[in-house]
Amino acid sequence: MVILKVVDAHVHPPADGNLRKFVEACEKAGIVKSFMCGLPEGFGRMGNDAVEKAFREYPSLIEGFGYVDLGREPVQTVDNLYAREFTGLKFIGPPKPYDVEEYFPYYERAEQYGMITLFHTGIVARSEADKIRRVSSRNMRPVYLETIARSFPNLKIIGAHLGHPWCEEATVVSFHNPNVYFDVSGGHTFYIALTLRSRLFFDVKTSKLLFGSDSQPEEFQKYIHFWLTVLPQLGTTGEQMEEIFHRNAEFLLKR
Repeated sequence: MVILKVVDAHVHPPADGNLRKFVEACEKAGIVKSFMCGLPEGFGRMGNDAVEKAFREYPSLIEGFGYVDLGREPVQTVDNLYAREFTGLKFIGPPKPYDVEEYFPYYERAEQYGMITLFHTGIVARSEADKIRRVSSRNMRPVYLETIARSFPNLKIIGAHLGHPWCEEATVVSFHNPNVYFDVSGGHTFYIALTLRSRLFFDVKTSKLLFGSDSQPEEFQKYIHFWLTVLPQLGTTGEQMEEIFHRNAEFLLKR
């Protein structure tokens, strides 16, 4: 089956800063919308300013997700990002688990503004800032999203990477919380696919999954091809594949 369009619900600014190349790669891959997320220092030229530049230049293609440093930046950072017309927020590498109450004011603001929140969940790549920031993947387990979802039922929540390696935990969190979605992005796609083989249609629905690449432009087509190949073998129909590839993301944008 040919998917007519793709929404990439998890991507970052191009490492080389070449936005034209990024746009051309999207066109070749059939990507009509990208959720572009900022990252903290230590990940190169991928901060919020780079994201804003991208969605200002290509507003029909790129939705900006501004990085917020939970517990280290003031809550007013959310106000600032909303005023700058960011669509959503990106959280990663918190010093404490996502669901500690001191972070609730950030989530409250996001819910108030109707912003989509994208939480990194699961193991995280190493960066130069790890030693200073004391990064721990255990602070980003998918189960912490349940507390947030119950406390802020109108907050739009996406967990990244199906929580790898806690993928089964992620599926159950999604199943029991209407406002929690997970993307299937990242370099652990085979492990994610193995989880979906046993959990899809039981603990996780296609209506709660989002395609994402979390890759650089030269790999967009590779990840699309992977899921176009694997999803039918897991029993998904054409309509369900369209949910994953674009409809679920479009629904979150409209809410």
